[in-house]
Amino acid sequence: MATESPQLYNCLPIPDGDWKDVYENQAITMALIHNVFIRGFNSMLYYSGEVQPGTKQLVSFLNYSLEVCNMVHHHHRSEETLFFPFLEQKMGAGRMSGNVAAHEEFSKPFEAFEELLKKLISDPSLWDARVFRESIHSFMPVLREHLSEELTTLDATELRKYLTPKDFEEFDKKLMEEIKKTVSFVRGPQIVFVNGDSVNGDWFPPFPGPLVFLIKYALYWVHSDMWEFGCCDKYKRVKAPFVPYEPPVKKQS
Repeated sequence: MATESPQLYNCLPIPDGDWKDVYENQAITMALIHNVFIRGFNSMLYYSGEVQPGTKQLVSFLNYSLEVCNMVHHHHRSEETLFFPFLEQKMGAGRMSGNVAAHEEFSKPFEAFEELLKKLISDPSLWDARVFRESIHSFMPVLREHLSEELTTLDATELRKYLTPKDFEEFDKKLMEEIKKTVSFVRGPQIVFVNGDSVNGDWFPPFPGPLVFLIKYALYWVHSDMWEFGCCDKYKRVKAPFVPYEPPVKKQS
């Protein structure tokens, strides 16, 4: 076990605005998603010092860590193939190219971390908490900076100039269909709850009630051994070790 306290990362402040306003919602939603990722890596850094080598708990932890990485990949693929092209079609070619380029800046160390995870899952006897943490720190500062900077490209004033509420409504339908086709509801969406924000984003994710029930209850227990490593419980209530890294409480509009 790594006994020293790990360096963790601050979540992003939630942008000002009303989440019910479709234009202001874009940056707010993106911040909530990005904080899920930051909490995911914070939880890996913290619990890597808690899990015991040679146990089933370690294997569950490694599988949880891989699922967080899978969610980051899914998010970036959705941005590059759906969301950014949608915005550029309305706002002009190249408007989101900086975001795509930023994905490349941390891709190599991130992929190296994924390879480490896969090796550890295949052979948990190779576990070394210090190496695990160092691998996360090799990409996390650049990733966090990107997650913060990307929010500025979703400025509500700019979006109002080029897009209508109907545009976003149609895109959201398309995105939900893609999520249904590409996401495993047994292994993926639970991460959004166990690394979520009940203070600034109690409405997020904006899934239909029956789907939320399915994710949080009916399917949660299939891999509950993995979800125990989140920064929060399944009600998005943050655990004590992670409270100092939470964003400021946003005044509700």
